[in-house]
Amino acid sequence: MAIKAVTNDKMLEEVGLVLSVSNQLVTVQTQSQLACNSCRASTGCGNGIIEKYLSGKMFESEVHNNIGAKVGDRVVIAIPRASLTKASLLVYMVPIISLILTSVLASAIGLSENFVILSGCAGIMAGLMLTKYYNQKWLNSELYSPRLVSIVDSLGGKLTQLRRIKSIEIS
Repeated sequence: MAIKAVTNDKMLEEVGLVLSVSNQLVTVQTQSQLACNSCRASTGCGNGIIEKYLSGKMFESEVHNNIGAKVGDRVVIAIPRASLTKASLLVYMVPIISLILTSVLASAIGLSENFVILSGCAGIMAGLMLTKYYNQKWLNSELYSPRLVSIVDSLGGKLTQLRRIKSIEIS
């Protein structure tokens, strides 16, 4: 049984396995996959280096079960590209910009080099705290959360039957 939803180029999609169902949430396990295997520049690229570190790692996400997925189903989860881009910019750029701004400001008002360094450290800490604040604010936001798009194949019923058969064999 395959339930398919309409998606477009504005979404990043990943196939995962439903591990558990609780109320209206499912826990979906996905495996880290970057496009580095098909790229010739993978050895000199930052993503290629990250790929080597994260290759094969498993991640778990809690997602609202709006399509009736069951344990054992392979599902497609998706997140808007724009949301991922905004979140990445926040995580990477805000601390760096804070570091630079506080250091330049401290230098411009004539503080000694030690105080410029301390100001930079304070700036990066402030940037990290701001990032944490927005992370908490966006944590439950639908724009920044993955969502279930479709069921690729349904193994939920088959797993239940298999468990019944195994329990009968053990008895």
